[in-house]
Amino acid sequence: MSKETVTILHPFSAEAIGLSFSDVLTSHSKPHKSALKSLQSAGYTVKVMYLYYGLFPKSRFVNGIIHKFWPVISLNFKKKNKWRKESSWLHYYSNFFNPNDLTIINMSGRLSPYTIKIARLLTLKNKPYIAMIGGLSIATGPKALDYYKGAKHIIVHTKKQKESLLQLDGFKTLDVRVIPLGIDTSTFKPKKKDRSSKSLLYVGRISRLKQIELAIDALHYCKNRGVDCKLKIIGPFSDKHYFDELREKIRVLKLQHNTEFIGPVPYSQLVEHYQNASLLLLPSQHESFGMVAVEAMACGTPVAAITGSGGPDEIITHNVDGFLTTKQNYASLVYEVINNLSNYSEVSSNCRATVLKKYSEEVTSQLIYKSVKHALSNG
Repeated sequence: MSKETVTILHPFSAEAIGLSFSDVLTSHSKPHKSALKSLQSAGYTVKVMYLYYGLFPKSRFVNGIIHKFWPVISLNFKKKNKWRKESSWLHYYSNFFNPNDLTIINMSGRLSPYTIKIARLLTLKNKPYIAMIGGLSIATGPKALDYYKGAKHIIVHTKKQKESLLQLDGFKTLDVRVIPLGIDTSTFKPKKKDRSSKSLLYVGRISRLKQIELAIDALHYCKNRGVDCKLKIIGPFSDKHYFDELREKIRVLKLQHNTEFIGPVPYSQLVEHYQNASLLLLPSQHESFGMVAVEAMACGTPVAAITGSGGPDEIITHNVDGFLTTKQNYASLVYEVINNLSNYSEVSSNCRATVLKKYSEEVTSQLIYKSVKHALSNG
């Protein structure tokens, strides 16, 4: 006898979040898809759903999971906040006539009109949904509160997110659960490092909020003190104006031969970059979780992040399995780590241990399984 159908809905298109169609098939939301595969092994029917720009619904079967794509209707053609303007009437009517038994809605805490609309329909159809929140910003208006109150429970990825949420009016009595984003630790694993090679790495979007200029400043600080090191910058160019500013800064500081913009790389190729790096630089102003930090740590590569940025504060214990510092002291910390830190090998080993204990796919899958069981119960 087949069990219920569980769907993770991403109510936005790949383009709206700066990804390609291939990205959402192969690398986006990997911890959640891994958890779905575990649910599938337990007898559930599982699907992943996205919106996309096309005329007809289409499906792809990738890594054992059905990916369903629903045509977008959007009356707003501006790139800014594009993800908040998208909707799909075909997806809506599919849920009207044949809703899934449980829908996990993965959306920014700022929500979108369509997210609220589909949640109302599921409630009308007596089908439960779970609100999974990405990002740090939370909508708190009447419609948003109704959405969150209507969910079986809310999933966030860090304890700090949960604490912040429960301080808001209207959220204090809600069921908020922390499920970290785990990774495949059999793929992300260490290899022996060449300590004589000083290699800095940044992985993420080229966006002003990521404060990549701090990474460039750190490189310049190290070079001025006689450390021969290089900085590789991996990720899509989501802000061309900011990208041009960074290139000009590199030119002015004469770092052209020490800096390489690689652009986006396939997910499968990230492992080698993490393994070869001496240090991952994560100078972001805000990080709701910090997936790249966990990936790097699993490869034995320590992370240097900004205190108070969010997820990294929870993931990293300073000078034990990584490094936290202020924006003002970021460059000097990076210099200390790659130049003369005596306990680098110990920190590198602790990185891996932390991920195995707290941030593996197995941990995430177990917690999502409990979440699904609760949501489908009558309690």
